[in-house]
Amino acid sequence: MRKLVVPFASVLLAGAAGLTFSAPAGAAQTAGQVPVTQECGTICPANYDPVFCRFSDGSTGRFTNQCFAVVHACQRGLRILSCHRVPGTA
Repeated sequence: MRKLVVPFASVLLAGAAGLTFSAPAGAAQTAGQVPVTQECGTICPANYDPVFCRFSDGSTGRFTNQCFAVVHACQRGLRILSCHRVPGTA
């Protein structure tokens, strides 16, 4: 039995590079939402660089870093309208 060993970084880079967003043929879009055609990433660096973001559905949130905001938006089919660093954390 053979085992396939793939370097972890290669898997991460391949997944991140392949993210695309488009509406399926004939699909109706809900206002402010973007249908996702591929799985969303779930791995982010652990660096603490907090951001506050506003999304296309009107919601807002504070995240540990920009990557977590992108994952949040992707998993919910939202667009990020704006993201700003949280003052006083640098």
